[in-house]
Amino acid sequence: MSETKCKNMGLGFLALISCPCHLVLILPLLAGTTLGQFFCVHQTSASVILAVIFIISILIRANKQAKKDTVHDCC
Repeated sequence: MSETKCKNMGLGFLALISCPCHLVLILPLLAGTTLGQFFCVHQTSASVILAVIFIISILIRANKQAKKDTVHDCC
C-alpha cells in the first residue's frame, strides 16, 4: 500500500470519526472512560472541536484528490 493511499485513508477515517453527527454513536463506545466523561460534560465544546477537525480533514482530502485529478498538458 502506498504512503499516499494510506494517508488518504487515514484522513477519511479521521473525517468519519470526527463528524459531529457521529458523536451520538461514539459516546456509548467511550462510556466509562475519561474521554467519554469529557464529551458528556463538555458536549458543546467537543462538538465544535470535532466539527473543526472534520472540516479540516475533508478539505485536506479534497485538496489531495483535486491535485491527483489534475491533467498537465505540457507536451
